[in-house]
Amino acid sequence: MDGLGAGGRGGEYSRRGNLQKYENPNPLQRGLIRYFHRRVAKVVEASRPGSILDVGCGEGFTIDRLLRVNGHLPIQGLDYDWPALVQARVKHPEVPFQMGDIGRLPYASGSFDLVLCLEVLEHLAEPLRALEELRRVSGGLCLISVPNEPFFMMSNFLRGKNVRAWGNDPEHLHRWTAGEFLRLLGEHFRVESVAYPFPWVLALCRI
Repeated sequence: MDGLGAGGRGGEYSRRGNLQKYENPNPLQRGLIRYFHRRVAKVVEASRPGSILDVGCGEGFTIDRLLRVNGHLPIQGLDYDWPALVQARVKHPEVPFQMGDIGRLPYASGSFDLVLCLEVLEHLAEPLRALEELRRVSGGLCLISVPNEPFFMMSNFLRGKNVRAWGNDPEHLHRWTAGEFLRLLGEHFRVESVAYPFPWVLALCRI
C-alpha cells in the first residue's frame, strides 16, 4: 500500500500521492487505513512466516505498522524509488531495504515464505509480469491487495477527492472489481482466503 515497482508511472507524482494518503488528516481516511493494516497484520501473524518481503514498500508505512505489532518480524522491503527508501530507512534502520524493479526482482526463486504486494498492481503497466515475479520469489504465500472498484472510486468521490474524475485516481492504470481481480489471481495462484477491508480487496494466495 505504499510505493510502486517499475512498470508503473513512477516519479515524483506517485511518491507525493502516497505521502498525501498517509499524512492526510481526514479521520475517515486514517481510520480506513488503520483497519486495512490490522487485517494485513492478522493475516501475517496467522501465516507465521520465517521471512517476509514487502514489494513496493515505498516509505515503509506498512512495515512500520507491522513492526508495531511484532517488533521482531523477519521483514525486508523493496521499491524502485530511492527517496522513498531513504525515508523508510530513517524509520527503521534495522530493516533491510533494497532498490529494485518489481518486474525483475533481485532475489532467487523461493526466497521468502510470504511476499506482500499491497496497493501496487493497479499502478503498473504490466501487472501480469509483476504477478509472475511475486510467484517466483515466494516460497509459499503471497498477500496481495488492490482497490475494490467501484467502491474505491465511490469513496473518493463522496469525500471530495478527484471529484472531476468521478473519484477515479489518476495514478491508477487498472480498476478491477473484486471478481475480476480474484479471477486474475486465480490464473497464477491458488487463492486461499479473501478479505474486504473497505474499500480494498485483500487476497492470501499460495503458489
